[in-house]
Amino acid sequence: MDIDEKIIRGLPQHKYHPFGPYLAEMPVDPDYCARLLKLGKKLKKSYQKHLAGQIEHEYLYSLETEPWIVQEFQIYINTWIEGYRRFNTQVNFNPNYQLIQMWMNRMKAKEYNPSHIHTECALSFVLWLEVPQQMLNEKNETNGPNPGDISFHFGEVAGGLAVTGKQFSPQVNTLMMFPGFLRHEVRHFNSEVTRTSVAGNIG
Repeated sequence: MDIDEKIIRGLPQHKYHPFGPYLAEMPVDPDYCARLLKLGKKLKKSYQKHLAGQIEHEYLYSLETEPWIVQEFQIYINTWIEGYRRFNTQVNFNPNYQLIQMWMNRMKAKEYNPSHIHTECALSFVLWLEVPQQMLNEKNETNGPNPGDISFHFGEVAGGLAVTGKQFSPQVNTLMMFPGFLRHEVRHFNSEVTRTSVAGNIG
């Protein structure tokens, strides 16, 4: 008997209706991530002025000259689409989504990403490439997210009987994909290390 059966024993069965944006987490091919990291460390075109992050080193990938980035990323977009199709029971949901922008964030001590959304896109994502253990060892003294965590926020709190936020610690070679309108932020950390991720938009 699993834990769910123990919980519902003696209670009427009920249906749970998922609500809110579809936030998907999935593993990404380590070889693809390694190539993104290697190329990203050579990038020179700053993308900082186009982004909300208070991060010095943010660089744009050239998808035109590196078509493999788009081609190999498509499987993760298709995975999100299939998941959303089941989430929303829309069997005919089959948009022609494709990666349109990708940039690297090399986040250092005291830097952070304030609460923001992504515009002019359908979906957004973050993919972690380097997650230093020193940062993970830092802990928050309150009930909030830990240093370096990403937090998502949706809806308003009304009486507390709702889940309006989720927070996650970064994991190497792990992707989170979500609608661009889903508000998110990244907390700063204090260790003298670099937290490397790529983010981007899908349209």
